[in-house]
Amino acid sequence: MDSHALLTVGILSAIGFCSCKNELLLNGPLDGAVGGSVEFTLINPPSPPPNLITWRFTGYTENIIVNSFSGGNETHVDYVGRISVNKTTASLKLRGLTHNDTGRYSVSFLISGVGYQGGTSLTVFDKISNVKAEANQHELVEFNSSVILTCSASGSYPSFRWFNRSADVTGSDNRTLTVVNVTRYDTGPFQCEASNAINVEMSSEVNLTIAYGPDSAVVTVKPPDSFYSSGSDITLSCSSESKPAAQFQWALNGTLLGREGPELRLENVQASQSGAYSCRAYNSKTHRSETSSPSTITVLERISGAAITSTGGVWIECKSSVILTCDAQGSIITREWRKDGNPLHGVNIDELNRTVSISPLKKEDKGYYTCQVSNPVSSETASKGLIVNCPLPPWVIVIIVIGVLIGVTAVIGISIFLLKKKGKLGLPKGRQAPQQNNASTTSAALPRAGLGNGVNVGEQNTEHQYDTIMLTSSSMSGPQAHSLKGQVSGKL
Repeated sequence: MDSHALLTVGILSAIGFCSCKNELLLNGPLDGAVGGSVEFTLINPPSPPPNLITWRFTGYTENIIVNSFSGGNETHVDYVGRISVNKTTASLKLRGLTHNDTGRYSVSFLISGVGYQGGTSLTVFDKISNVKAEANQHELVEFNSSVILTCSASGSYPSFRWFNRSADVTGSDNRTLTVVNVTRYDTGPFQCEASNAINVEMSSEVNLTIAYGPDSAVVTVKPPDSFYSSGSDITLSCSSESKPAAQFQWALNGTLLGREGPELRLENVQASQSGAYSCRAYNSKTHRSETSSPSTITVLERISGAAITSTGGVWIECKSSVILTCDAQGSIITREWRKDGNPLHGVNIDELNRTVSISPLKKEDKGYYTCQVSNPVSSETASKGLIVNCPLPPWVIVIIVIGVLIGVTAVIGISIFLLKKKGKLGLPKGRQAPQQNNASTTSAALPRAGLGNGVNVGEQNTEHQYDTIMLTSSSMSGPQAHSLKGQVSGKL
């Protein structure tokens, strides 16, 4: 070392560290890892560069690490090959760190006779490694079990944090995590994070098996419907939230059917199988059970053979009574009566709409009666005609007979009058109608004055002296013919 350098070192040693007036600002405090390196730098580097730079260490021992000057460096034996000094910025790089490097570092130099100094600190850590998370048990029951998880790690001054599915569940530095009365959401994965100033490491995942349930047992019916026709196929399925999977038993109206499994198939179902179906879910790990709400299955027999019967025949006398009864095979839900296509009113119908009672019968009660028998899966209509025989009163019959006689008489008289007027029945004067040998023909000569063989009917035609009427009947002779003559004479 030259004399100038020795003089400078002597001056620095003599003045020691200067006041804050000439204090240097360094980075830090610094953290380093064993085997790693750090660099001490000045935030306000010197200008111009100093001729002599001295770095000191105060820790487990006190040493001058290096005196660096323009002609070379004087390095302590413990730092040979481990340091580098930047003569322009006065920074120091330290490599191959050990725990013994933990301590305070300071730098000093002179510029134009003015001394400067500053310091910082270094802490050397072992890196975090071998992070492990363990649970004191892995098979648990919801609400009944608790678990303790423990984290371990290698390295200096580790801090611990716990995560469940990447969410922080502690928020503090704890080597152990205790979960009391676990729930189904505590299955994990749990991880432990160990860290220090140098690095952070995560443990492998810890997963828990938590038995829970059964919850919310539910029955699903396919096909879904309110009513089913006999002979249908129905499938009932039971589901429940459970771990492990629940075991299922089926019941009808609260009585176990001896059927197990998540599915119950009803094939070719009959009305006798109607009722409230439910399932019971059981968990063999939690020893808990849950029963579903009942699902009602209603099976109806199809309507067939609908018919209307009556207490009488089709013809029923007036003022009597009749009972019409509507019946059918199958599950009858409703009966609807109609007469001539219109709703039936004004008669007695029982509460079940099964029978219709009419008393006394009137003429208006005749007609076409129908009864529609139905249920939600089928329907059928029966019909019956009813004729009410109401005889006419005697006085009505007398009036009708008299009216008929009057009408016949009037028709005959008018017909004769018209025929005579047209000359179709009259004969010329002095002529007689030819004689008919046919026994079915009767002749009557009507002389104007005198009876003879004819009948005096007075003057009916001024043009002819004699009028002759020929009445023919294919089956009259003898007394019948004489009787008819008298009737004609009477009418004329």
